[in-house]
Amino acid sequence: MASPSKRLSRKELRQPDWFQTHTEDALEFYQAHRVKVFLGVAAIILLLLGLWGWRAFKERQDSVAAQEFGQAMTQYHAGKYREAIAGLEKVQAHRWSKYAGLAHLYEANSYLALNELPKAANAAQRFIVGTDQGSLMRQIGLLTLATVDERQSRCAEAINHYRDAANIKGPFADQAYLGEARCAVQTGDINGGIAAYRQVLKTQQESPSANYIMHQIAELEMKLGQPAKK
Repeated sequence: MASPSKRLSRKELRQPDWFQTHTEDALEFYQAHRVKVFLGVAAIILLLLGLWGWRAFKERQDSVAAQEFGQAMTQYHAGKYREAIAGLEKVQAHRWSKYAGLAHLYEANSYLALNELPKAANAAQRFIVGTDQGSLMRQIGLLTLATVDERQSRCAEAINHYRDAANIKGPFADQAYLGEARCAVQTGDINGGIAAYRQVLKTQQESPSANYIMHQIAELEMKLGQPAKK
């Protein structure tokens, strides 16, 4: 049999329930701290507006930079390097755009084509700074800078940059080893040149360039008077 429900006294009925008590507490807290509450809500709104504005700003920069980059590439591929550089400098002004870094790379290549090597080196260095360690873009930037160094007969610097590029797993490692080999030979480091050429042969034994590389190794070994250590 169900037990009879307990009847509440008039005193108990007049007492506030849990919901009423907590609602009143919340209202009292709001009244006491409403300035802080308003400031907190305002801060959240400003944060959301800031995030939205930043995203819109970056999207607009990318859109404008993409158009300017495309125009600069048209000039670049047409061999109009001065005009291309002017356009690439406009792209670089959109520093938050993904095209700004690429603009430094093509600026370096444009100055290389114009044989303005110090400017090419400066542009290549700025491109490298914006790349990730071990990335393909870093490898390309190092190769570009090494090429500039080699053209300036700065073989010691070129070798370092070629080596750094070769140490990155990417499609241009062999090209970096070839550059290192050339510069090593120019500085009189015959063994270093042979070692770099042998690195290329590890992956290029069946390629059309293999005969050329083996010929280079043979000539360098003759200069040494004996086969180099393999």
